[in-house]
Amino acid sequence: MPSHLLYEKKGRIVYITLNRPEKMNALNTALIYELEETWKNFKDDENVWVAILTGEGRAFCVGADYQSIEEPGFTTTPIENPSYHNIYKPIICAINGHALGRGLGLALGCDIRIAVEEAEFGCPEPKFGTITRVDIFEPYIPRGIAFEMLLTGERINAKRAYEIFLINKVVSRERLLEEATAVAERLCENAPLAVRGIKEMLCKNRMLKLSEIDALFESLKDQIRRSKDYEEGLKSFAEKRKPKWEAR
Repeated sequence: MPSHLLYEKKGRIVYITLNRPEKMNALNTALIYELEETWKNFKDDENVWVAILTGEGRAFCVGADYQSIEEPGFTTTPIENPSYHNIYKPIICAINGHALGRGLGLALGCDIRIAVEEAEFGCPEPKFGTITRVDIFEPYIPRGIAFEMLLTGERINAKRAYEIFLINKVVSRERLLEEATAVAERLCENAPLAVRGIKEMLCKNRMLKLSEIDALFESLKDQIRRSKDYEEGLKSFAEKRKPKWEAR
């Protein structure tokens, strides 16, 4: 069976591309499980520090492939979403076109979102008599706007998505991967264990009590201070040179 996913490493960055352009990268059974396996591999691969997720063709992902819903093995559990796998390496989503339904959830499962000007966003499920996961919106936009998008099923354009903080930046199609790569390279300049510790705190803070947040911070801080990268950071600062990170 041909792969519906492209996986390319360039230095410390891995480019993950949804590759069903003829179906606007809709999530069929095969692609869902390929993405699940890809996120596990990325999480465990110490040679890559940042991922860039994008799509081939004119859409990022238009949601679930409705021709696959009745297939054996098709799952509504979002195993294709990086947030499902507790990955603390940073993930950038280069949104090359429409992100709808489960495809929007996939984009929101990433940490930094950059979109092309012509991209549209929405959850059209109520227009087809079904529902979507509402928790994907909770950390990002006010409840009133979430209600409007989820209940009407209407789309918004990239400009509006930027205004309501759903995405970080809007760029031309020609600059999309260039901009995503530039952000990834800046992330790679920082100590990778520190970056992962910060992301872990950001991901867990909403679920923890203040005392638990304090305990998590102290635990992560102690781990990082025992790392070789911490020593390298202090040494490179004193020597006024660029640090050489090892992620250990």
